[in-house]
Amino acid sequence: MSYTLTLEPAAAAWRGPQQLVLKVAAERVADVEYRLDLPTRPRAAGKPALLQEVARICPTCTHAHSLAFSLAVESLLGRDAPPRAARLRLVAAELERAVSHLVTLDAIFVTMGMTHLAASLAGLRDTAAQGMALLAGAPDGGALILPGGLRRDLSDDERLGLRQLLSGASRRLYQLADSVIDQRLILARTVEVGVLSGSAVTQFGLHGPLARASGITEDVRLDTPYGAYGDLSPQLITQESGDVYARLVLLLLEALESLKLSDRALEDLPDGPLSAQMPASLPEGEGVATVEAPRGALRYRVESDGRRISGYQADPSPQLDRLLARTILSRAALDDVVLIALSTDPCSACQGASGE
Repeated sequence: MSYTLTLEPAAAAWRGPQQLVLKVAAERVADVEYRLDLPTRPRAAGKPALLQEVARICPTCTHAHSLAFSLAVESLLGRDAPPRAARLRLVAAELERAVSHLVTLDAIFVTMGMTHLAASLAGLRDTAAQGMALLAGAPDGGALILPGGLRRDLSDDERLGLRQLLSGASRRLYQLADSVIDQRLILARTVEVGVLSGSAVTQFGLHGPLARASGITEDVRLDTPYGAYGDLSPQLITQESGDVYARLVLLLLEALESLKLSDRALEDLPDGPLSAQMPASLPEGEGVATVEAPRGALRYRVESDGRRISGYQADPSPQLDRLLARTILSRAALDDVVLIALSTDPCSACQGASGE
């Protein structure tokens, strides 16, 4: 028996207007058509609107986009953010990474019917999000990361409170990860399911967790350190099998490492200014910067007309597309399709991000 089945977003981790059209034969995927309908993006209108536009490109990568954009502007100017701002930028980026990974893990466990573990992960996600909100202040206060530094500082009391929150979250996530890694039900549902080989990763130009789960030892924070990553390097986490299990474990361990790295950055937070002195106008030319966003390398190029930013281009890591969907879902059991797709952490929000 053969038939066609269409899957649309059904979980928070499946972000953006994505759709899978499956041709099914004998309850296995015979062919896949991947569809993506990108919305039209508004154009930038002046510096304040431009910063807000960049921060709002992706709801789960706000700090990554703001950081890459700001580093590109600073590259154009030949200036660096002060050490205190660089440390707090790292904390914002790592908490965002932890939240993003935990959202995806929550959806994966819901799909497997393990609602008790999903609830625990959702609680940890909320805790990490609480820490991010404490760092950013009022949600309507604008972008936290700006060219030259940050919009706001942490008080000593806020820093202490954030460290206590991170310590508790790290301990709980470590215990959860330790209990999950060898559970038989999880192994049965995820091992040798949705396998993506290292050679396929290289062929498709994939980066981030999706690549590291297939044995690729690549991380912008380590390969070309920026900001405070030159002093505080994360532990490189990889898995070899490239299946759903490898991606699940990698997201768990990377989320834990992000919480621990954030705490290390806050432990010896240097004193000093929060922002570098920025000129009233920018020199003509372009600046480029690349950061490790939650889903991999995110490159920004900004252009200046000699007065202000006249345009920018954001190049995110490749995400789920037609070729990848066909590779990873070919001959998959129908019951595993959503689980496999979610494990790639697909997001279309960053695609086509540019401004003139």
